[in-house]
Amino acid sequence: MSLTFKYELLTRNVSNLAGVGPKIKSFLKRKNIEKISDLLWEFPRSHTDRSNLIKLDNLEVGKIATIKVKVSKHSFPRIRNLPNKITCEDASGKIDIIFFNSREGYIRKILPINSIVIISGKVSYFKNRYQITNPAYIVPESKQEYVNKVIPKYGLTEGLNEKLYRKLIEQALSMIGNIREWHSNEILKKIGNVSWGESIFYLHKEEKVDFNSKYYRRLAYDEILSNLLVMSRIRKRLKKFKKKKKKNKKN
Repeated sequence: MSLTFKYELLTRNVSNLAGVGPKIKSFLKRKNIEKISDLLWEFPRSHTDRSNLIKLDNLEVGKIATIKVKVSKHSFPRIRNLPNKITCEDASGKIDIIFFNSREGYIRKILPINSIVIISGKVSYFKNRYQITNPAYIVPESKQEYVNKVIPKYGLTEGLNEKLYRKLIEQALSMIGNIREWHSNEILKKIGNVSWGESIFYLHKEEKVDFNSKYYRRLAYDEILSNLLVMSRIRKRLKKFKKKKKKNKKN
């Protein structure tokens, strides 16, 4: 993939990303995200720790927990507006996974009976049983590493969830690999000797972002430089305009 094509990709509309249809596109627009590059400049506000697998007898109400459990029972009520309930268990106990507004076919697909799954979400307690309602993540055991970590937390709007937004960010990040550096080696040494791509990756992937780091300073330098270049171009245009001779109107 050529350098020019990579740059062109980043300026494309977010609808070019997998999983972005008209509805998701409208939700992203509420966050002023219209181009793929806009995603890259939307840095995490904090991080959610989903790194520790917790046994069901050690759950804490109100806390986010990541559990490895076996799916033991499906309960799909035939009365409209009642939630679907999936019973899961490990060696220490049972938990109910509750779904509102989710289709039966979808739930059967992601939580088949007797399968071992990784589930992560906020723990509650109802009728003497732990619950997780509409979990943030449900993945098969083989994809445990995708969930079992400290995960960036972005500012979201209605219609966007952490799992979807994270997939979009990762698609955008995959497009900047090996983008050629535009500063000379001499300038790079003065601003930390890190590339633009490395800096973007750092701010999206690092668990504790240091805003005094060389990665942040690198991006700040580029922003200041771009503003100066824009201002310089505006000044040149103004000078050129002033130099034009005014034409006298004939009476």
